[in-house]
Amino acid sequence: MPRYKKRFCSPSSCLVAPALLATLLASAGGACGAAAQGPPPAERIKAQLIDNFLQDQQALQGYIHREHVTIEKDGDREGHTLRVWYVHGHDINETIAHDDRPISAGELAAGQKSALKHAAEAAQKPPAPEGMLVFGGHAYPFSKLANDFVYGTAGIRTWNGRTVWVYPATPNPRAASRSREEKLLLHTAGEVWVDAGDLHIIRISMHLTSPVKYGFGVLATVHSAALNLVLDPGDAGEWLPQEADFNVQATVLLLKSISRAKRTTYSDYRVEAR
Repeated sequence: MPRYKKRFCSPSSCLVAPALLATLLASAGGACGAAAQGPPPAERIKAQLIDNFLQDQQALQGYIHREHVTIEKDGDREGHTLRVWYVHGHDINETIAHDDRPISAGELAAGQKSALKHAAEAAQKPPAPEGMLVFGGHAYPFSKLANDFVYGTAGIRTWNGRTVWVYPATPNPRAASRSREEKLLLHTAGEVWVDAGDLHIIRISMHLTSPVKYGFGVLATVHSAALNLVLDPGDAGEWLPQEADFNVQATVLLLKSISRAKRTTYSDYRVEAR
């Protein structure tokens, strides 16, 4: 019997676990000149980037869309397709297809009933807080996460016919971690891509730079981890998630090796009242 699925991260997901990284680029205030003037320092475009990112996140909640999710766990693979929508900023999803077998009419009906039940419950809850990312039970303000990283001089690239500014991101040595997730984040480095024409974050690519130990390595050691998030421009000018990839390899309790990977692709965005 299919059930409402609690996932790694909410479909603001692309904007949640990844969104832990999606706000990295914002690090001070100001506005930016035209793309033709070249990449400004990251510090100068903070306000615009945060505002645009928030607008993109809000725009996402006005859509119904599909997510194809593939999860690999220690060599085993499972894939399914979800229909996703939002109620008061809370994500609701129902399984509409399996990769390895047809889904029955009974499963579809039961899944829809469960999802609508959760939608009704979400309608009675306060709206999800704006400007915060929740991951692993911890709430992270955009502004705090922004200051967890420092940004180098941007390079200029062309991506899908558009000019993009690519800012290298490295951990801020003065930032202190407040959770296991943030400790992992503060051992990553990578790139944040910004569309030069409209100042939207369009891609984040991060990887672990050194092993991360919990409990001096007795509880767990994360050996490698990587995240790639790509957004695509929608018809209304917002940038919506296109794909998100995350993988991690670790050792738990000194003995057990684990390997996890999740790939999500997003499609069929449409505005529809439910």
